[in-house]
Amino acid sequence: MMTSLLVLSMFGYDIVKRLTRDTYFRAIGTAVLLMLVVGTLFFWLHEGRSFLDAFAYSSMTMAMNSPYGVHWGPTTTFGVIFQVVYVFPSVGLFLLFVLEAGKTMVQSYEDTSKQIAERKATR
Repeated sequence: MMTSLLVLSMFGYDIVKRLTRDTYFRAIGTAVLLMLVVGTLFFWLHEGRSFLDAFAYSSMTMAMNSPYGVHWGPTTTFGVIFQVVYVFPSVGLFLLFVLEAGKTMVQSYEDTSKQIAERKATR
């Protein structure tokens, strides 16, 4: 358990480090955050959901896990139109961000494995 948490925190650190240094990755992260804010504000202000429900709905929509058939979704015609227009760029950006974060995790794992192998070879 502790090893898993350590590895997970190492990957998280590497992702944050890349976000601060890599302009491409930072641009994708900013776009994902902007889409999340836009979706949350729309469902909060226009659809009349609570802020937390609007945030949850927006984030689940981005992760392609939209609870559309569950007791609530867009209730107005404009809300449905917004949802259709919102889902395509937000899902695409989210997937791109996850893929780039995954690349960072793989690179981090490979670098760590290489360092461990070099230490063993020098003993």
